Amino acid sequence: MPNAATHDVITVATGALLAPVTYLLLAAGDPERASTGVAVLVGAHLISGILFSPDLDIDSTVDDRWGVLFWIWRPYMWLIPHRRFWSHSLLFAPLFRLIYFYSMAMLIYIGGAWLLGRTGVVVPDLHLQASAWIFDLMRHNPGMVRLFLLGFITGSAAHTIADWLVTGGKRYLNLFGLRLKGNYRDHDRPVSRRNRSAGAWR
Repeated sequence: MPNAATHDVITVATGALLAPVTYLLLAAGDPERASTGVAVLVGAHLISGILFSPDLDIDSTVDDRWGVLFWIWRPYMWLIPHRRFWSHSLLFAPLFRLIYFYSMAMLIYIGGAWLLGRTGVVVPDLHLQASAWIFDLMRHNPGMVRLFLLGFITGSAAHTIADWLVTGGKRYLNLFGLRLKGNYRDHDRPVSRRNRSAGAWR
């Protein structure tokens, strides 16, 4: 399968292709909001492909990009089998990662607020405010929400389809007696992370 750098190039290239197509489609119906719609869809496409990649189901370059917050994806990594429906399906997987991230963010905030409350520190109910803002956005601006979700799905799909093409291409080459010698088992695992994984995170 392509490595992280190749997937990034694919994500950016497909995002660049989506931009003019999306603009033309949106401009036909609502020219004033076409530019905003393109920014939302392409932005979601890039975020999905680069930060919320399907390869979050393995110890990879992608979770390195979360910096000190990489541990948010550990439960996901432990529970989700690599390159299966839960992580690499075209529609369900990206939406599942979005819901997972939202749920983890809420749990972390609620847990932190509870711990601080035990020490007498009162924190604002930002989790309720954030949820209310999201639901309000969905009610009052469903078009932009749909564009965001569409972009989030396409960003993940660009990764998944690239993996499928490489896997399928290798299979077809084998039918003609041509064999690729590359070992793709660790296609997205950087050396530094492999070393760390040999310890506590395995």
